[in-house]
Amino acid sequence: MIRVVTRSELKEQQNAIKDNEALLGGWDLSEIRQQQIEDEDIGKIFAAFESGPQKPPWESISSGTSALKTLWGQWDRLEMHGGVLYRRFETNIGQAARKQMIVPKSRTQELLHYFHDVPSAAHLGVDKTLEKLKNGFYWPNMKEYVQAYCRSCDSCFARKPKKESTKAPLGTYISGEPMERVALDIFGPLPLTKRSNKYILIISDLFTKWTEAIALPNQESSTICTAFIDHFVTKFGTPLQLHSDQGRNFQADIFQRMCKLLGIHKTRTTSFRPQSNGGVERFNRTLASMLSMYCKQNQDQWDQYLQQVMMAYRSSVHASTSRTPNSMLFGREVTLPLQAVIPQPDTEIQENRSPDDYVAHLQNKLKENHAFARKALKKVSIYQKKRYDLNAKKRIFKRGEAVWIYDPIRKKGVCSKLTPKWKGPFIIEKRIDDVTYRVKRSLRQLSTVYHVDRLALYQGRNVPSWASRFRRMMDLEEANNDQQLDKPVG
Repeated sequence: MIRVVTRSELKEQQNAIKDNEALLGGWDLSEIRQQQIEDEDIGKIFAAFESGPQKPPWESISSGTSALKTLWGQWDRLEMHGGVLYRRFETNIGQAARKQMIVPKSRTQELLHYFHDVPSAAHLGVDKTLEKLKNGFYWPNMKEYVQAYCRSCDSCFARKPKKESTKAPLGTYISGEPMERVALDIFGPLPLTKRSNKYILIISDLFTKWTEAIALPNQESSTICTAFIDHFVTKFGTPLQLHSDQGRNFQADIFQRMCKLLGIHKTRTTSFRPQSNGGVERFNRTLASMLSMYCKQNQDQWDQYLQQVMMAYRSSVHASTSRTPNSMLFGREVTLPLQAVIPQPDTEIQENRSPDDYVAHLQNKLKENHAFARKALKKVSIYQKKRYDLNAKKRIFKRGEAVWIYDPIRKKGVCSKLTPKWKGPFIIEKRIDDVTYRVKRSLRQLSTVYHVDRLALYQGRNVPSWASRFRRMMDLEEANNDQQLDKPVG
């Protein structure tokens, strides 16, 4: 049977090929060198660095931009490799110094696209995107660039969940060792794929944050038990505790017998209290967000991207541990495809290291990472509880501002887990009272009234073309009303 490829599928395939071709082409060092020389700020530092090791006087750059002054302040950490300027980056967590390429302005948007938008970057947040960039790149005010890029990404915001109202205080549980407490969950149902998969089994170690996502054809207890043993126990051993919700598949006799046979203590959430399995619930939102970036049109292909986005997740710094899951479990980072195709300076290789020396080094590294993570987890746990328990805040939108509208309406034949929850951008026409606003969705449509809880400020890069015209119309209407009020009576 021949399957016809739709226009949307063809366009998505062509965009993916275009991204891969640009990425796999790599970066030419001679081209980077020339762009550094031509850059308004880097060029001045480049010329001074090539002329000799002496740091140029402050007077020579004092009238320049803040970026130029920042680079001048980094002088002692600058190095030249292959004719290209790099910065030596010393971390504060005991890792070896990295060589960061000084990125010309002409290349920053390209890098932000590769490290945020493509499937192996998975549209992750500011901190994770920034940490990956810092592995090999630097430019002044890089954090602000990443924040602005992520904040203005429509795909990211459209997938964000709606903020909840006031909730009961949050209880906490802090794991202290790898595989001490592992959480399970079933994510789905999702669109049936060509490989006959419809669900994802989520297995997450709550200490290292290492997470496995396994595509499944069904959510039967026997299927879950087989996947758990084949994909997790055989790799990492048996955990002390397994924590899940009260789903029948996790409470079935076969699942309970598996736990008893493996010597695992089984725990579960209380009814209607998913917060007690909050780590996995938060990951599910992250996974849905990552997958939806690449399955918007072809939602039955989600399992083709699953392991790619999981690679992105496990190589990203986790907010709770301040470490990547890779480093927490393996004591080292893995080489990403992005790093393999971009030229990097030669790194020092430890020669003549015996297996015993390597094991001792790895044990010390893991011990250091785990001790750091325990402190970080405790600190984050206190912070998360304090933040979770806060009351809602009053929000006010101004006339003419662009906003998102929360609209999670389910459509038949479309998976809600892979569908954006927010629509927009639209324009605020009028504030009716403290909690309701009149919103214009287009020039041709009548405005609609929405509660403030369904609105969020739009900070993206795609304000509708009709917005400026509509704002002028509102300004003109307001001016006419003011003139009518100023006219003398009688």
